[in-house]
Parts: sequence; structure tokens; C-alpha cells
Amino acid sequence: MKKVKICKRCSGFDVRELKEYSKQINSKLAFGCIAKCRQKHPELSGNYFGLIDGNFISCSTKEEFLEVMK
Repeated sequence: MKKVKICKRCSGFDVRELKEYSKQINSKLAFGCIAKCRQKHPELSGNYFGLIDGNFISCSTKEEFLEVMK
């Protein structure tokens, strides 16, 4: 089971959609600061990102990030 942590404010995800997907693939989902605020990291603007098993993952599309979550 993968552990996924995203920031509700900065990560670019619809929280309800991500919760539902997390249940479908049986991953553990947590929300909170991941210290990658878009204000401090403008290169992340437009990307979807979070921590998966403690590793920072940034993807250009939501589908790509969801694939890495599997």
C-alpha cells in the first residue's frame, strides 16, 4: 500500500476526486503541508505534485500522477 501526501492548497488536485481514487487503488492518503508551496517554487505552477512513499513527485498531468500512485 502506497502512502500519498498532498497539500490541499498547492498540489492542484480536487480533494474529493483524489479521495475516491485513493480508495479504489487502496492507498493511504493524507493531507498537509509538503513544503513545496507554489509561491516559493514557481516552477511547480501548473503541475500536480505530492509525496508518494516519502518521495517528492511532480507531474505535468493529473493522469500521470494518478498512474504513479498505483
